[in-house]
Amino acid sequence: MINTAELTAIMLRISELLRLGDRLDWAALLDEYRAELPHNTTDTLSKISLLFGGMGSINDIVLYNNGQPMIKENNELDQLLSKLHDRCRNH
Repeated sequence: MINTAELTAIMLRISELLRLGDRLDWAALLDEYRAELPHNTTDTLSKISLLFGGMGSINDIVLYNNGQPMIKENNELDQLLSKLHDRCRNH
């Protein structure tokens, strides 16, 4: 069974990190899916799953600040994206 509260928290933190790295387009998309999740869980999980894999996907994002990679934030982002992908894939 999907824990929508856990997924919502993961997605919220991912959005925050994406905003820190000025990836506003991705942050807005995750915010949209986060808002949809409680109302249409199955379809939203499918949409989230489509964000992963292939060139230019969400898991290819590297966060930068003033041209320097944000090491701590990128590590956290990678961990959270892995959790999100695992939870959505196993629904």
